[in-house]
Amino acid sequence: MPQVTRCLKFDLRDPDLSRIRDIVRTCREGKIIGFPTETVYGIGMPMSIPRAVERLAELKKRPADKPFSYHIGDWDMLESLKIVRTPAFRFLTTRFWPGPLTLVVLNTQGQKIGLRFPRHRITAAIINAAGEPFIATSANLSANPSPHTAEDVMRQFEGQIEIVVDTGRTELTSDSTIVDLTGGRPVILRRGAEAEKIESAVNQILDQKFPRKKILIVCTGNSCRSPMAEGWLRKELNRAGMGDQIQVSSCGIGARNGASATPEAVLVMKNREIDITDHRSKLCMREDVLTSDLILAMSRDHAIFLSGLMPASKEKIRMLDVADPIGLPMQVYEKTIQQIEKKLQAMWPELIS
Repeated sequence: MPQVTRCLKFDLRDPDLSRIRDIVRTCREGKIIGFPTETVYGIGMPMSIPRAVERLAELKKRPADKPFSYHIGDWDMLESLKIVRTPAFRFLTTRFWPGPLTLVVLNTQGQKIGLRFPRHRITAAIINAAGEPFIATSANLSANPSPHTAEDVMRQFEGQIEIVVDTGRTELTSDSTIVDLTGGRPVILRRGAEAEKIESAVNQILDQKFPRKKILIVCTGNSCRSPMAEGWLRKELNRAGMGDQIQVSSCGIGARNGASATPEAVLVMKNREIDITDHRSKLCMREDVLTSDLILAMSRDHAIFLSGLMPASKEKIRMLDVADPIGLPMQVYEKTIQQIEKKLQAMWPELIS
């Protein structure tokens, strides 16, 4: 163990990238570091380091069989953990990640693991630069209060860990809230930060008043085809009494965030008593693809792009093969929405399954 712990101060507004690289090199050498989250300071190391769990347990002076959690820095890292993604998992992570929610879930081997996606810029940068999730826990000796400053960590572990990343006092004053999703019903194991909001979401799950499925519709600019399809599908789901069970959203692979739907798209949907005037375009991100159960791509190019963005998503992509009407007359927009309606009607059993 090191004789002297380095306390590295960071400015959240202008992080020192060379220091982040130094921290990652230290982690890769198998050294334990201390780092901030929005709730408490933690200690950890990349999950591939040999005996990571045993070493953290020794440092905290707690039984090795008491589980630690995996901390991720990006949605992509869920792939490496092989999580069983249930509708409840998707609903809670979409609402509260990144943020102060720890989830206990099953992986594909049937093992229970804890998962945390901290809402902290520096810690996310460190984990992402390391290229894999961290095995981590709060930076305090077992039974001691959770630390909210780097000084708290230094008092307990100076000389026993290599580095403490110091960004000042944590944003929140309590630990993360923990929810167990491994049984048939979600259970709150610990009430912590944002507990009331999380409990409300858990109650939605218990009452079966939450989306069990998410459908993502994708085009280029998210201003014509995908918002028209989104509006039509949402209306039909509401008509079928399934609007609260299936979530529909859209995005564009080349979209500019915040743009309105085209006037022509708004008009053809208005003729169907569907209002898309409040639609605002959104650029497709990895988390959109990752958290969706079914993806409807307007063209082959969109399907190829999405498969490249998240290769594991290929099996849930369906191509509609609908041409872009942007810049063309109203009659083309009318033919476009008719084509979209016909294709979605043909897919209805899969859409609602």
